[in-house]
Amino acid sequence: MHLQNFTSRFLRFNHWANQRQTSWLLSLDRSLLYQQTGSSFGTIDRTLQHLLAAQRYWYEIIVNEHIPSFDQPEKKNAVDEVIHELLLSSQQLIEGTSSFDEEQLMKRIKASDSTQSRYDYILHTVNHSSYHRGQIVTMSRALDSTSAIPVTDYDAYLWWIENESE
Repeated sequence: MHLQNFTSRFLRFNHWANQRQTSWLLSLDRSLLYQQTGSSFGTIDRTLQHLLAAQRYWYEIIVNEHIPSFDQPEKKNAVDEVIHELLLSSQQLIEGTSSFDEEQLMKRIKASDSTQSRYDYILHTVNHSSYHRGQIVTMSRALDSTSAIPVTDYDAYLWWIENESE
């Protein structure tokens, strides 16, 4: 598989997983998304805000070769807006990288603390999102919200594109 096909598929997986998880989160009582859990960012809402900020940050580096500030103001009681923006950001990553050829994906670009290939930063971005989606599942379980938690593994995505996406 060519690098462009792989990175494109991986970014589509990220968008699919974000869609599945946020669709499920929107089916829950919103108050759960603001409850403290003791996890890294405290609440599901704050974890979603971190995911959004990270995707925007890495988009600027990967697509525009610009190192933005990571400081994002906290949005209060705006989880629906954050979810909407997260999905837009996931789609923007797909679109922003779709025209990159193999050479552009292999190009080493600078982030704040390292210089790596674009595709390495793409892999990092998706892996980072996967990590925090897992945290969100753990947080929801800690809040006794365990029904209908969607599977968002890459293998589930591969099954989905093979069987359901048409």
